[in-house]
Amino acid sequence: MKVDGEEFEPHPMFEPKTGKFMMADTMEEHLIFKELGLVHEDELDEDVKSKAKKGGAVVISFMEAVEDGMKKK
Repeated sequence: MKVDGEEFEPHPMFEPKTGKFMMADTMEEHLIFKELGLVHEDELDEDVKSKAKKGGAVVISFMEAVEDGMKKK
């Protein structure tokens, strides 16, 4: 799928407070994760970003992301 003339590239989306992440493999997943409050790595606070880079981040399941997003609303 092309977005703004560019091909979609799968990438991780992060939970901003914990650094937990999920892979957005499709644009549809990306939009769902964005709606749930997940962000790109460059949008993380420095403390969370350093935790994620040191291997402290945990991959979460789709259901965990949905449940976390539902709690925020």
